[in-house]
Amino acid sequence: MLKFLFFDYREIETIHGFRREPRGPVKCPTNPLFEADEPWENGNMQLYGSVVKAPGRPFQLWYSFIHPPFTIYLGYAESDDGLAWRKPPRDVWEFEGQKTNVVFAQEPHGPAIIYDDAEERADWKYKTVCGAAPSHAICAYRSPDGIVWTPVRPRFPVISTSPDCPMALLREPDGRYAAFHRLAGHGRRVFRSESWDFLYWSGEPRMIMEPDAGDAAQVQFYGMGAAAYGSYEIGTLWMYHTDPADPGLGKMAGYQEAELTYARQGHCWHRAAQGTPFIPHGEPGSWEQGNLQCASAPVFLEDEIRYYYAATTQFHCSRWELQPQKAGLGMASMKPDRFVALVAGEETAEFVTCAFRPPAPHFFVNAKTEGEGWVKVEMLDSAGNALPGFTAAGCVPLSGDSTGQAIVWKPGAAWPEGQDVRLRVQARRADVYSVFSCEPAETGAYWKFTAARP
Repeated sequence: MLKFLFFDYREIETIHGFRREPRGPVKCPTNPLFEADEPWENGNMQLYGSVVKAPGRPFQLWYSFIHPPFTIYLGYAESDDGLAWRKPPRDVWEFEGQKTNVVFAQEPHGPAIIYDDAEERADWKYKTVCGAAPSHAICAYRSPDGIVWTPVRPRFPVISTSPDCPMALLREPDGRYAAFHRLAGHGRRVFRSESWDFLYWSGEPRMIMEPDAGDAAQVQFYGMGAAAYGSYEIGTLWMYHTDPADPGLGKMAGYQEAELTYARQGHCWHRAAQGTPFIPHGEPGSWEQGNLQCASAPVFLEDEIRYYYAATTQFHCSRWELQPQKAGLGMASMKPDRFVALVAGEETAEFVTCAFRPPAPHFFVNAKTEGEGWVKVEMLDSAGNALPGFTAAGCVPLSGDSTGQAIVWKPGAAWPEGQDVRLRVQARRADVYSVFSCEPAETGAYWKFTAARP
């Protein structure tokens, strides 16, 4: 599958009449899906953790909570539909003689868990990185089920820094693992380390995100979740908005919410809409008014992307986790590819893509139209000349709301086999989210694609 998305204009040669509008997921009306109400949770939870939907398994959630005086535990929950959750008791850690849902008790700081589809060893299918006792540097663990964890390098961390933040972990299409974390001594910024075998990691983490001149003085980057999305990586940047009344060097007072980020090669990251929340924290008085913390990665389902998050009534402060609060699990969802729309109004708008070679003789559009709105597509040669039979006049207008509506031209045209082409997309009263080429059977795996330009 080859796909055009609109995080920016890199793959578009010309554009007229469209306006670019970042979009975001919609919060579930039944939030919070559950609350931190077990006695051992002490009323708090943080999504220093992950949600995974592995084949043949329920939705699995790992989240952190703090037990006095200040000990971190990793709790586990599961769900058949991702909405109604249960916390099955385990034998890892007991509270006042009672089994709990804790699955990791070595003070895990910032754990990020993945299910590794490409892994052939059954007891390595689940992987996690986190700061862990006794060193509190970043250690790596493996598991057959996400419940029982074994260190991959006993007694030794894999990255010699304490993360002190939420982490992210992903596996690139080329096989590399990438971990996102903080580097001790460099403040609230996002760094990246890589590994080819999950055992030995790059010696010097590279900084990939820090506030810039477009950010207010009260903006810091607490951490970032990340996931592979085709040849992109997409992230949820934990925006930390500090309280200007807090004079301390540590900036401990404030609140957290998420912005959308993206990268093409993993190291050059951008914000899709700087200063605009992708998932905002709640209104004053709501259960999520304080800290909103996204899981380390979204969950890609059929025709739906889910973002799980923890949220609290409590704002960030020193030892905020132990303050009286209401904390729970939330979820926000969106349709595939609908991160940024190119919006056409009453006048006909158009854009022309860069030249590319289609992988299949089929094209699809992810778009939504209003009223008498429509989308048409014309195929051009690499020089920008219309190809006979593939004109806008010969294109059946697309309308409605679809994440993958087939582009159909009048029959009889000769397919330009082995040629580079461009697409001219015209629209009126429509939101266009992506355009892609693939075999029809591939459309369901919307997260597996290459971009026209690396």
